[in-house]
Amino acid sequence: MSRSSSKPDRPARAYTARVRTGLVRVLALALLALAGAGLGGIALLTPAAAQFENPFALRPPGAVPQPSRSAPNWRPPPTFFGIPLGNPNPPPPPIEQPVRRAPPPEPEGIVYSTAAEATQGKKNPPSRFVLVVGDRYGRQIAEGLADAYVSERNSPAVVAITEDTSGFMPRPVDWLSRLPGAIDAGKPDVTVLALGLDDLEPIRDGDSEALPLSDRWAELYGRRMDEVLLTARANNRRVVVVGLAPVQSAAQSADYERLNEILRAHAARVGAVYVSVWDGFVDEEGKYMGSGPAVDGQRRRLRQADGARFTRAGARKLAFFVQKDLTRLLAEPTPETAPTADGSVPLSLTDGPRGAAALVGGPVLPARPVTVPGLPALPPLPTLPVPAVANGEPPKVDPVKVLVDGTPLPAQRGRTDDFSWPPKPPPEKAPPKPAEAAAVPAPAPALPTGAAP
Repeated sequence: MSRSSSKPDRPARAYTARVRTGLVRVLALALLALAGAGLGGIALLTPAAAQFENPFALRPPGAVPQPSRSAPNWRPPPTFFGIPLGNPNPPPPPIEQPVRRAPPPEPEGIVYSTAAEATQGKKNPPSRFVLVVGDRYGRQIAEGLADAYVSERNSPAVVAITEDTSGFMPRPVDWLSRLPGAIDAGKPDVTVLALGLDDLEPIRDGDSEALPLSDRWAELYGRRMDEVLLTARANNRRVVVVGLAPVQSAAQSADYERLNEILRAHAARVGAVYVSVWDGFVDEEGKYMGSGPAVDGQRRRLRQADGARFTRAGARKLAFFVQKDLTRLLAEPTPETAPTADGSVPLSLTDGPRGAAALVGGPVLPARPVTVPGLPALPPLPTLPVPAVANGEPPKVDPVKVLVDGTPLPAQRGRTDDFSWPPKPPPEKAPPKPAEAAAVPAPAPALPTGAAP
């Protein structure tokens, strides 16, 4: 009986299992549908979360940005039965940062120790020379000048004779005794003096000392500077004095600025050219500038870490100010300049042997005929008489006494500063030569009164 009663129950149990499996599948599909609908709603409420949305969620077609069809290489976005695939809002491409290129390197010129070294072994040796005499400051000026002239044709050679710890004062280096030998070795057309970095020290004055930049110190320092500059001008009349540049220390910069005023005044006193470089190394407010525009227009570091020395670009900018006056001086004729085709010799502002000799009563060069293009030659201009002393020679004037001690120049006869009394008689005219007298026609005899001409 038990076996026969259990047979009808097997189909019922199989049917029940199939029903349960179907219900489970329906519930699973319903849960998946609900989950998809929920994620789609969240995506609609929060567009920023679209990057993490369900790819099977439905979105309104208007919310998906579409590129212009006229754009190059346009393609429709990929979809799956109307559902967009991937991220419809891709992030913008990264912005490329401009690559900062390093400025080109500065050219490096050659600084020679003598003029002979500058011409040795060269097919076309330089014919002009610039001598730089100074301390470590002068050495960097020489390097900057060499860099400035390295790319120029027919440029002068730069000769440097420097001592790092030196100045106008006689210790530790006495430039007053070394200058003639330095100028003889450099054979310069222009001499550049760059001294003063280490000169702000007390000066011995008898049993006491004169403190730096005091009135007594300025007087003693000025006398020494005059001696050095006059020695340089005696051996090479074209002399350039370079003023000091500001440094990082504000107190020391203020002292250098006062020292520059002394350098400027005494350079003008002896007829030297003063070059100021101060404005090239300060900002708009007049403060120290370690980096700034270089000569090539690039922004470079101009000063080294110690705040006093210069970089290669800084030395080039330092020499830029000196080069302007050097170009002008080198373009002026020298006293040995050959006369031009019309027989005249050009006269420059710094030409002392002719103009200055006449000014102090010295001998004047013989007059030359005056010629004008297209017109016949005019007779030479007369030469002014030169005052003579008892021995018949013109008075000699010591330029040191005139420029340093203020000794007045001797007055020329007939000039406004000739206050001699009684007035000196005018010079007697020499009788004409026989040839000149024959060339002058005799006056016609006077006609009697009433006679016809």
